[in-house]
Amino acid sequence: MRDGLPMIQGSANGGRPQPTRVDSLARAKMSGFSLIEMLIVVSLMLIAAVVVIENVQSAVQSVRLQETATDYANLLQQARVRAVRDDRYYTVLTTAGGGSNPPTAFVDIAGTGVYAVGDPVIMFSAGVSPMSFGSGPSVANLASQFLPPGTAAQNSVNTTAAGPTFGPRGLPCTPLTSGGYTTCPYLTPTSYITFVQNTLSGKWEAITVSPAGRIREFSYDGVSTWSGMN
Repeated sequence: MRDGLPMIQGSANGGRPQPTRVDSLARAKMSGFSLIEMLIVVSLMLIAAVVVIENVQSAVQSVRLQETATDYANLLQQARVRAVRDDRYYTVLTTAGGGSNPPTAFVDIAGTGVYAVGDPVIMFSAGVSPMSFGSGPSVANLASQFLPPGTAAQNSVNTTAAGPTFGPRGLPCTPLTSGGYTTCPYLTPTSYITFVQNTLSGKWEAITVSPAGRIREFSYDGVSTWSGMN
């Protein structure tokens, strides 16, 4: 004690009070995120980005598949109208494409089996391909969706033709060659199914033609059932 006043003992820090644990935690919080916290946040952001990208890609693939099916259905309608107008029969054919060339579908106006300038034509969207009849899923379920009941109707689907054919009455038919002449009789009920698939997503759609000439689009649920889209 000096002059009646208590002496304040000095310390190594010049008499300043030592920081408490509470003060240390407060400064740590004010200093920002730790490395672990930053890694967690970055990981969550990357996961969210992957989910968003996958959803966007799936949506784009679905749109491309649906656009191609609609374009193909419209091409069939063109073939049907053209057959009535020209009083002839016309077949819609597809090409597999290759390299940078996408698959196409065209109305074979000249009947040569190959595309010629002036033929109505569409190009399939990226990743979408025409598929063989035998590869299509749940054919029986699909047939029940657009064909009337009965054995004759269910057996009317042409499973071997290169593509749907329409005769002068605008009805689907199967070309027959006899005596050097090819005709397309409509009296025998004929229907068609064309399958298209997005090979990236694995999703299917189908374009059908009933014996009455009605053209419809269907989507597949990936399990066993087709649903009409128009």
